Amino acid sequence: MTGWQEAYLRNVREVDQLRALFSAEREDFDTWYQRHLEHEARLRTLKKENTALLSGELFPLLDRLHEASPEEIAQLTDFAGQLVDWKTNLDCGVFIAVHEALLKLYRHRRDRSGVIRELYQVGMGLFYLQRSLVSVDCKAAASLRFRNEMVFTEAASFFRYFETLDSDETRGYVIRSMANISISAVNYKRRIEASMRTIRTARDPAYRALAPDLPWDTYLRRGYQQLSTLRTQLSDPAITRTEVAAVMDACYEVFKPETLSGNSNRRWLWPYYDMEYHCGYVSLEVTLERLERLIRETRPDEYDMSGQYANLFLPIVYGRFLRDHEKLNRDPDRRRFLDLANRKMLQCLMSIPPEDRNAEFIYNVIVIVADYHELPESVSYREISTRLMQRFAGRLYLRSLQTGELLQAICRSILDRDPGYFDRLPILGGLQTDADRREALLAYAADCGLFHDFGLFKMNMERTLLTRTLFQNESEMYRLHPFSGYDDLRQRESTAIFADIARGHHTPYTGDGEDPSGYRRMDSPYRQMTDLVAMVSDLQERCDGAVDVWVRELLAPGQRRFSPRAAAFMADPALQAELKAILADDRSRCRVAYDNYYNV
Repeated sequence: MTGWQEAYLRNVREVDQLRALFSAEREDFDTWYQRHLEHEARLRTLKKENTALLSGELFPLLDRLHEASPEEIAQLTDFAGQLVDWKTNLDCGVFIAVHEALLKLYRHRRDRSGVIRELYQVGMGLFYLQRSLVSVDCKAAASLRFRNEMVFTEAASFFRYFETLDSDETRGYVIRSMANISISAVNYKRRIEASMRTIRTARDPAYRALAPDLPWDTYLRRGYQQLSTLRTQLSDPAITRTEVAAVMDACYEVFKPETLSGNSNRRWLWPYYDMEYHCGYVSLEVTLERLERLIRETRPDEYDMSGQYANLFLPIVYGRFLRDHEKLNRDPDRRRFLDLANRKMLQCLMSIPPEDRNAEFIYNVIVIVADYHELPESVSYREISTRLMQRFAGRLYLRSLQTGELLQAICRSILDRDPGYFDRLPILGGLQTDADRREALLAYAADCGLFHDFGLFKMNMERTLLTRTLFQNESEMYRLHPFSGYDDLRQRESTAIFADIARGHHTPYTGDGEDPSGYRRMDSPYRQMTDLVAMVSDLQERCDGAVDVWVRELLAPGQRRFSPRAAAFMADPALQAELKAILADDRSRCRVAYDNYYNV
């Protein structure tokens, strides 16, 4: 690599080390706070350096890539490979940008092997970038996934030239892309089709003879593995007999060898048990007993891959069974066990050492956020979400606390001048005294601040935002965080009252422009608070504390982004001074975050 590439890589690794707010070893608050300020200053410096390296070195190189020497291209490819290793994935965005530029270059040169290779690399980069879109089900998210699928589909389309491709390496990229349609496609029939095609190809003696050095048995095994994951679709009435047979055969091919090996790893035992259930070999009762045993026999301090699988992922699976079977959901014994599993899950999450928080762990956290089954008598979604944010998204938590403080200041000011402004908020219904209504409103404002940007937690973009500005692919994902937060919050009773705030806090008051969240102001009973959160979010994005300048723009004639009635309250000089003071001082918020992290 070149000097600037090594510098960028060093900076990204340093960002990764500095971004954790707290360490496993506790130190006194004043010492921690001073180090926190130093780290924040260093992170700002690193981001400036990275921006300069990208704009001064990477982007000009990508623009003149057609003139670059083979050595420069090799260095660039090595640089991208260092940023993404499918485990730490330090910078998927730069990885994708580099390989998209190389793809354009090889298209221009009509280099078929280069095009195939770069299509595969771009597809893998997009897959890992979009891995956080778990349960984000909207048109814009589907479009991103479809783009990923089409990249692999184009690479797989070169299969018709398999005999004439110039190397086994290129043929391997074609087969792998063919298989990877199954991991990127949304439609399960498309996934079954892709896996079946991969399996047929890997078993065909003619293709094996054309490229005898390819790892055909590996392709075959992974094809079966991908197809076996679709066992949950076997009850779908739209699935054909051929598809059912293919999935069941794949389950047999994947799991039968494991039963003979005596392997007791939970990561294969549960899929095997799950396969037996979905293929109709054992009952639901037996399956749940097996699942309970796997969870019960795992200690909460087992942090290896098997332990994380049992402690973090399997309770979510158990919750799905209860959610999908009303009879199970009413069973007090099953509910008690899920409560036990949830508490064990939380214990594991709160105690896992930093060295075990790899990409797979982060994915498990995302799955928990997306698919947690809330029971009134167990750990609430509100509690587990707050604890996760405190533990694994410290800066988001700090900024959310600040949002709550700003909202409380605005609400107090509005109540003093217009006591009936919030009367229509559902959370105030049934409260008789002004004091009770005021207390409830201010508590709600603080919690709205905490959860308004909740969708960003699942997007897992903190490291990227600390490293550099977002690229187009990342920005398109970022725009989905209001919908993601809304969808997760609305499905649980403990957080449903914050869902509209998460959904609408970036939507213009007039509804102008395309909005992936689908927020319609007049449909929301929480619109008065959402109007305020939208203004506060805009104020925080300035990061310069110039409240008076912000207010002048807010009150400018023709302003259409924010509620005019809500904006009018911001003209109060006393309120402006209070907002400025909150923006300027973060020590008290850091103390709250510190105490919450170490459970003082």
